[in-house]
Amino acid sequence: MYTKRIDDVSSTQLLQTENSQPEVSCKPSSVSPAPKALAERIKELNCLYGISNLLENQDVSLPWIMQRAVELIPAAWQYPENACARITLEGQTYTSQKFKPTRWFQNTRIELNDKCVGEVYVYYLQAPPVGDGGPFLVEEDRLLRAIGERLSKVLWLKRSEEALKESEERYRVLTEQVSEGVALVQNSHFCYVNPEFCKIFNVPLSEDLIGGLVHNPPAGAADEIVRIYGPRAGGITKVRIEDIHRLTRSEKTIWIQVCHSPITFQGQPALLSTFKDVTEIKEQQMAAQRTADLLNHENRLLRSSLKERYRLGDILGRSAAMQKVYELILKAAATDANVAIFGESGVGKELVARAIHDHSYRKNKQFVAVNCSAIQESLFEREFFGHRKGAFSSAHTNSPGYLDMADGGTLLLDEVSELTINMQAKLLRAIEGDGYRPVGSAETISSDFRIISASNTVLGDKVSNGEMRNDFFYRIQVIQILLPPLRNRKQDIPLLVEHFLRKMKNPSGTVRVFGRIMDHLIEYDWPGNVRELRNVLQRYITLGQLEFLSPSPQDKMAPITSDLHFRDAVLRLERSLISKALQQTGGNRTQASALLGISRRALFRKMSKP
Repeated sequence: MYTKRIDDVSSTQLLQTENSQPEVSCKPSSVSPAPKALAERIKELNCLYGISNLLENQDVSLPWIMQRAVELIPAAWQYPENACARITLEGQTYTSQKFKPTRWFQNTRIELNDKCVGEVYVYYLQAPPVGDGGPFLVEEDRLLRAIGERLSKVLWLKRSEEALKESEERYRVLTEQVSEGVALVQNSHFCYVNPEFCKIFNVPLSEDLIGGLVHNPPAGAADEIVRIYGPRAGGITKVRIEDIHRLTRSEKTIWIQVCHSPITFQGQPALLSTFKDVTEIKEQQMAAQRTADLLNHENRLLRSSLKERYRLGDILGRSAAMQKVYELILKAAATDANVAIFGESGVGKELVARAIHDHSYRKNKQFVAVNCSAIQESLFEREFFGHRKGAFSSAHTNSPGYLDMADGGTLLLDEVSELTINMQAKLLRAIEGDGYRPVGSAETISSDFRIISASNTVLGDKVSNGEMRNDFFYRIQVIQILLPPLRNRKQDIPLLVEHFLRKMKNPSGTVRVFGRIMDHLIEYDWPGNVRELRNVLQRYITLGQLEFLSPSPQDKMAPITSDLHFRDAVLRLERSLISKALQQTGGNRTQASALLGISRRALFRKMSKP
C-alpha cells in the first residue's frame, strides 16, 4: 500500500491552507484511546466480515460486490459521517454515498497475480480533528490494507469462478453436440448428463436425472443404468474401464461401448463416463463371425460327406437323385433361409428337415415339428403363441407356444398346405419379425426361429385356388427341395433294406433277404415310399412272409421259399457282387476286376454267363 503523506501540522494550519494546498494524503495518527479501542475494533471486523460475506451470495456479479463493498468501508472509520470511499478496478469506478474527493485521503492497492489492477480510497469530506499523527489512525491504515487484500481475494475468486463457468459452458456445448452419451457422477449422484445419454436410456429431460442416485435413477431405463454402472455407481475407480453392453429395445437390440474414466471435479473424485452406440460395428462383427462359422461348418460337412457318400444323417441313398438332395441339404444348412420340402407321403420329409437343422448353427437349439393338419383354427393362437395364466378358465399357469419353444432353433410346419388363410396371416406377421402376443397378454414378444415347411401337394395350385396367400407362399419357400419317390431310385432299395433289417430286432436272430425276395422288393412300385418299405420289412420279420399293401392283386402276396439250389445261389451271388463292383467303379471293368480280386478276363466270362 502506498500513501501520500505531509508533515505534521495543526488543525488551525490545515484550515488556513485548505483552499491553497493541492490534494495530499494524511499521515496516520497514533492509536486511539483505550475506551474507544473496542468499538473501533468491532467496526473493523464488521467491515471485513461484511466484505467476505458478499461472496456468499449466489450468482452475483463482481460490480455488485464492489459497489456494496465500497458502501461498507466508511462506517469502519473514526468519523463515518464525514468519510466516503472509492474503488477503482480495471477501468471501473465504484463510490459510496455522498462521495467527494478531497485532499484528506488514504489509499491502498488491489493486486491480482502480483499486478496492480485497482485501488481503494478513503476520503474525509471535511477536515477532521488532527491528532498527534494526523487525521487517520494507525488501525485505519492497517484496516485499509486488509480491505485491499480482501478485495484482491474477492477478485481472484470471482475470476476463477467466471473461468470455471466459462469452461463448464464450453464443455456443455461440446458434450451436447457430440454423438456420444456423456455422464458425470460424483458421490453416487448424477451431476451432468447430455442429450445423447438421455436418448440412449429413454430419459425425457436431463433435468429429470441430474441430482438423482445412480443406483436408483429417478427417470429412464433405470435397470439398464444400474447394470452398466454396477459397483462403480459410487463414482470411485482408480483405472479407466471399457465395456460393451447389450441393451434390449422393443424394436431392436443395440450395443453400447461404455468408458468409465476417474477424474477430479471441484476438488473431489468423480467418474466421467461416455456411451457410444456401436450397434452397426457389432452386428458386422457378429455377421462376419457367423459367416466364418457357417463356412467352416459347411467345409467340415463337405469333407465328412466325401467319406460317407451314401448317407447324410438318417437319410440313405446312393442314387444320383439323392446325391442332389444331399447337396441341397448342405447348402440350406449353411444359410438361415426358409426351406420348403416337397414330396409324396413317406419319402422322409421330416428326416430332411431334421438333417438341415442338425447341420446348421441352430443345431444346439430346439427342433419343433408341428402337424398343421391337426391344428384347429380356434386354437391356433394358443398353440403357436402360447398363453398366460388366467387367459381362460383352465389357464392355471403360463404355457409357451410353438414359437417360444423354437426360439433360436427350427420350426417344421408339416402339411403346411392345411393352414387356413387366417392362420397364414397371423403366422406371417411373426415370421416377418413383427412379433406376436400370447393369449391373455398385451405384450408383444419376438422369437428367432427358422421355418422349414413340408408338403405333399403343389403349393402353387393352392395359391391359384385362393387357398394360400401370395406373401405367405413366397415367404416360406426361399429354398425348395424336391424329394424323389422310392420308385424313381430303386437302386437305393438294397441299402435301405440292409439298414432297416439291422435296426429291427428279431427274437430268432438275423433275418436274411434272399435274391428272389430282393427282386420282388425292387420290382414293386412302393406307393407308400420308404415308410411302406419299412412296414413291409417289419411284417416280413414278424410273419415270415412278404406282403405288400398295394391294391393290385398280383402284388398282394409274394410266396417265400428257401432256394437251396447251390449253383443258382452262387450265380446270384456273383452277379450281385459284380453289380456292386461296377457301380462303385462307375462301370470301369478293369477297376471292378481289381476290386473283386479276379482277372479282367474272368470278369468278362462271368458277366457273359446266362
